Amino acid sequence: MIEFITKHIDTIGILISAFAALLTAVATFFLWRVTRLLADETKRMVDASAQPHVVVTLEPNPWVAFYFDINIANTGNAPAYNIEVLFDPPLVNAEHRINRDIPFSNVSVLKNGHSLNSSLCKYEQIKDQVYLVSISWSKHPGSSEREKNEYSYDMASFEGVSYLGARNPMTQIAEQMKKLREDWRPVSQGNKKIKSDVYSQDDRNEDLRLSEERYREFLREREQKKGNI
Repeated sequence: MIEFITKHIDTIGILISAFAALLTAVATFFLWRVTRLLADETKRMVDASAQPHVVVTLEPNPWVAFYFDINIANTGNAPAYNIEVLFDPPLVNAEHRINRDIPFSNVSVLKNGHSLNSSLCKYEQIKDQVYLVSISWSKHPGSSEREKNEYSYDMASFEGVSYLGARNPMTQIAEQMKKLREDWRPVSQGNKKIKSDVYSQDDRNEDLRLSEERYREFLREREQKKGNI
């Protein structure tokens, strides 16, 4: 056995080297596969985390609850471009803007985390509607590939809803400022006088005179008590 190994030592060495090279090639192949899978998964996660997502809602106006606003918001993590919004059945405008287009039917760009808001109409005009909202957008300017978001929006969800006071602290502050301005306007225009109690220099002199008089009276009473003793 030893003699056989000695005679074929070179051949055995070549076989061992070839086997080691084969193992290295197989290990390299599997390492490449794992690395590629990790790279693809990382790219997929990055793409998924940098996606725009646009939603459109109809909401009560912060000032007047029976008026409704239309709001479009990008809740995703990337800007949305060339946004198109469709309502089925179509939305209606308020009577004072009947000949105008519906706001935000087309928006060129909306940054992530931003929203746009506009008054729309009275709740009575849309209260019985169930809208199919279709929104489409591009992830890049001028791109022909478009993403789409479609959902149902039932206005009956707002039936019977009521509010106590201002729903937004800023609205409450604005209302208080308006009331203060209205209360102060007659005064600033001279239509109403302010009744004030002013403590003047004459009042201070009178207080000083009375204090000195009480002090002298105190001294006289003390001297009288000493004389009686």
